[in-house]
Amino acid sequence: MQQGKILKVGDQAVDKNENLLIFFGESVTKGLKPYSIVQDIDEPEKIELTVGDKILFGQQEYQVTYVGRLVNQNLQTIQHTSFVFSDEPQDKLTSSVYLTPAKIPDISEGMTITYC
Repeated sequence: MQQGKILKVGDQAVDKNENLLIFFGESVTKGLKPYSIVQDIDEPEKIELTVGDKILFGQQEYQVTYVGRLVNQNLQTIQHTSFVFSDEPQDKLTSSVYLTPAKIPDISEGMTITYC
């Protein structure tokens, strides 16, 4: 289990009409910052997500249904992934983690993200 903390939520990062959240580490580019959630993971190099794992956004629990082939590498190096909230994933992206239920969690600065 690895934990991270949300440092900053970009002003355009959360849209309740979209089923996508984009996470980056502190090295996120200026152009992507407004659309991103900036996180700091304690030991990102130890993250190895697989189908069936859980991710908690605070106390809100989600089940991993798909892990794109670039996800673990991106999380380990730049703490980046896109979380897609979908009950039936289609057109799966190689840099995305698909989660169920298909409802975007409530996100706030200071919140803990648990990868387990």
